[in-house]
Amino acid sequence: MLDWLFISKDKPVRLKKFDHILGFAQALAKNNPSALIDLVRILLRPLQSELLLSAIENEMHGARHEIEDYKFFMPYGPSNIQMAFDYPRLDSDKFLVQLNRDPVLPCPWHRSRYVGTLANIGNGKHCGNWKEDAINHNITLWLPWGIAFVHGGNHSIAAGIVGGEGVLRPKEVYDMGKLLDLVQCDGKHYRSKQDNKVLDTVHDDNIAALFEVGRLMRHLHITPMAI
Repeated sequence: MLDWLFISKDKPVRLKKFDHILGFAQALAKNNPSALIDLVRILLRPLQSELLLSAIENEMHGARHEIEDYKFFMPYGPSNIQMAFDYPRLDSDKFLVQLNRDPVLPCPWHRSRYVGTLANIGNGKHCGNWKEDAINHNITLWLPWGIAFVHGGNHSIAAGIVGGEGVLRPKEVYDMGKLLDLVQCDGKHYRSKQDNKVLDTVHDDNIAALFEVGRLMRHLHITPMAI
């Protein structure tokens, strides 16, 4: 499925990490395809940790901004092919996000709010166990990867992740698989599959490999978070 990534004669040494990740993905797919969901969790865990830490290690209003999902893979690439609303929207009632394990990407940005949620929300704390707030919490889920982008309730969702508790129903679920029909990543660039034109440079090896892991998941009909 991903053999084209490993047969180029002029691949530079810097692509080793990308190739190792995809080789690992191939091995998982042969042994247990559903374990690719776990690989996605692993690949996104460093980014999730970075987002959770940002408001803590920076001054007020110095934390990272909310992730713009249409710039997630190709931040400087064409936005017109990365807009979720151009792709099939699925029934969100058929999906559940587990905060204790799934790759949810909140951006808690306000230090005081973050202190309040971490101090008060969760098992054994003043406000009790974490609860879903259907009005405040807003998650958009991208398939085939199972990436949960947070567009509302960043601080309380972060508290649920840190406390290892909570289940959320996404507001919107999109099948972004057709993006993989338009773009492929070789570890150095994202390229158009139509004419091999460079659309963007790889800015993060893990995210680049994640993009191609999604291709494998789509091929094997793996659907994360489905109920």
